[in-house]
Amino acid sequence: MTDDIEKLSRRRRIVSAGYGILFLVFQGVVFRSLDAPVALWRAVDWAKAAGFVGWSGTLIFVLATGGLLFRGSPAARAAMNDELTIANRKAGYRAGYWAVLASTAICFVLVQFEATTVSEALRVLFAIGVATPAIRFAALERRQGA
Repeated sequence: MTDDIEKLSRRRRIVSAGYGILFLVFQGVVFRSLDAPVALWRAVDWAKAAGFVGWSGTLIFVLATGGLLFRGSPAARAAMNDELTIANRKAGYRAGYWAVLASTAICFVLVQFEATTVSEALRVLFAIGVATPAIRFAALERRQGA
């Protein structure tokens, strides 16, 4: 059972970090393409928007539940969601909160010098707020050998 828990823990770390990093990297694909009014969107724009929402939801779900809601035995889920994991998840949420606040301040300064739409700023803030907790959680799990 311990080997299974270690495998699941390692997989969770990799998925959390990978999903968070890739989510930020792929924002370049959707960032400027969704600036047109919704009435002018093509099918590919709708697909990009759906992918953004779906990927965001998946990241939030994995971080909130540990990603084991439908997999593994109840004993494995209990072992994977121990006190240290819960503390790491809370630290990830705190990091996301502070990252969004810092990003909001940076966006506020930048919009004084460059024309930026509300939609662009919100997408940046949302992406940072979703990805940062997942990346921080994975980093804490890795550092603590969970």
